[in-house]
Amino acid sequence: MVRQRPDKGIVLTFDGQPLLVLKAEFYCEWNRENQFLAVQSSTIKVLTSASTQPLFRYEYLRAPNNVPSAHLHVHAHRDAMTYVMTKVGRTTQRPQRRGGKDGIPALQDLHFPLGGHRFRPALEDILEMLIDEFDIDHEAGARSMLAEARAAWRLTQTKAAVRDAPGAAVDALAALGYRITPPDSAATTRHEDRLRSL
Repeated sequence: MVRQRPDKGIVLTFDGQPLLVLKAEFYCEWNRENQFLAVQSSTIKVLTSASTQPLFRYEYLRAPNNVPSAHLHVHAHRDAMTYVMTKVGRTTQRPQRRGGKDGIPALQDLHFPLGGHRFRPALEDILEMLIDEFDIDHEAGARSMLAEARAAWRLTQTKAAVRDAPGAAVDALAALGYRITPPDSAATTRHEDRLRSL
């Protein structure tokens, strides 16, 4: 389990004042071949600094049950989002199962799909979005560090996708002029369930 300690999250500031809180939790197990750690589930939440309810949260489930494996929940009422957007003004780079206890469907109940098992957003994507959209305080080199870490994540996920569908990888490389000799026991796909959610 990878989680924050203390579990109150990381306070993100705007002009030195608390604005948002970032909370992240990842549950990992060995992959099917016991070679790499695989994320079984993860949750990344963004809250206002004055609330216990998130504005939105990103979730991933390796074995989902009738929901997209990678998805987004938007909790914010218009007032909560307006509060944060008003607080940062025009400094940002961009312009400005359902039913709760009362049985009334809410925006937070929707699961917005986000790229499946292999191509879901990384923590770096969310951090950069918070910089772009809410102008949270950050170090001068933050963007380049986030870009580096995101590139490493994408390469790791590309390798994992190739392991899921080696036949497709061979086809793509052959189209680029590579000559590939597969082993005698080569399979064209290994994880049909993963491919359906890519």
